[in-house]
This record gives sequence, C-alpha cells and structure tokens, in this order.
Amino acid sequence: MINALKNKSRIADFILTLLFALFINYYTVSAQNIYRNENGHIQMMAMLRDKPLKAESHKLALYLDYGSKELNGTLDLKTLSTDNPEIMTNLNEEEEPLILRFSGSIPSTDFLSKEHDPINFNWLVSITYNNSTYNTSLKATVTHIYFSSSMSCVISAHGQILVSDTGLDKVIPGLDKTIDVQFAQTVLKLD
Repeated sequence: MINALKNKSRIADFILTLLFALFINYYTVSAQNIYRNENGHIQMMAMLRDKPLKAESHKLALYLDYGSKELNGTLDLKTLSTDNPEIMTNLNEEEEPLILRFSGSIPSTDFLSKEHDPINFNWLVSITYNNSTYNTSLKATVTHIYFSSSMSCVISAHGQILVSDTGLDKVIPGLDKTIDVQFAQTVLKLD
C-alpha cells in the first residue's frame, strides 16, 4: 500500500510538473506574440478660440500582435499635459476616465523579419471614444532601424481627427473643428 501511494504521488508530481511546463511554455509563446508598451508618446495640436493648443501624453498604451499586424492603442485623455490651465482644469474635473481607443492593421507582413525600405501607407484606424466609434485615415510610415544588436522598426503616424466625431468639444469648449495627431513608436523585432 505504501508503494502504491508513492507511485500515485509520483504520478501526481509528474502531472503537476507537466502542467506547469505547459503553462510556462504557453505564457512564453503568448508573450512573444504581442509587443506591449504603456509609456508611448503622443502629441495633439488644435486651435482653441483661435489660439494654438498643444497637448501631449507619455501614457499612450500600444499593443502590436506580431501575427496579425493589428496595432491597438488606448489613451486616457486625463493624462494629457498642456500649458493651458483651462484645459487642465476641464480634464482634471472629469470624474470618469476619458479613454480613447484605436485599432488598425499594418499592411506589411514581414516588416519585423528583415531589412526594408520605409513603408508608407494610408492607415485606416478605428477610434472609439465616449461609446462612439468612427474611422479615420492617418498617414503612416514603418521605418527599419538598427537598435543595438537587434533589428527593429519605428511606426509613425500623423493625421487629423474631426472634433465633431469625438464629442471632445463638450469636454473642451471652444475647440476648433480638427485635432492634428502624431506619434512614433519603436517596435523591437520578434526573436
């Protein structure tokens, strides 16, 4: 009976070890398929009552699926900083997070696997804010760079967002019709 218990204990230990190894392997594979950065930089420029307004954040969260080349991002507009005290007060007084989400696919399937010339494309992006979703097109470029010992790329994009689509004119009264947006993010090559 003691031998039977020892054998059951060994089998249980083996199964637990196997499950643990499979879990670690799954986590490693899954982690390598998604690039993640929660400290991306984004700039926004607009006119507010005929005066230029610049706002930026270092809290742009970006997620790139290496398999589908789908790039998703989120930004809490409350993380924006600007030298306009009225805007800062309006943003800080909002009780709920002002989350802006966007997603779009990069049309190249191999930009992280080999050297390439700059890839320029019109990037159709879906933006969700305040329970509304709309599409816009940004001018985007994927540029190959060498980053220390590994290859990587910089994804940069710029374009305009219509304020009327977002409802931001309710949060920031006097905002002009468009907001110019630009960001750039280095993405490391998948090993």
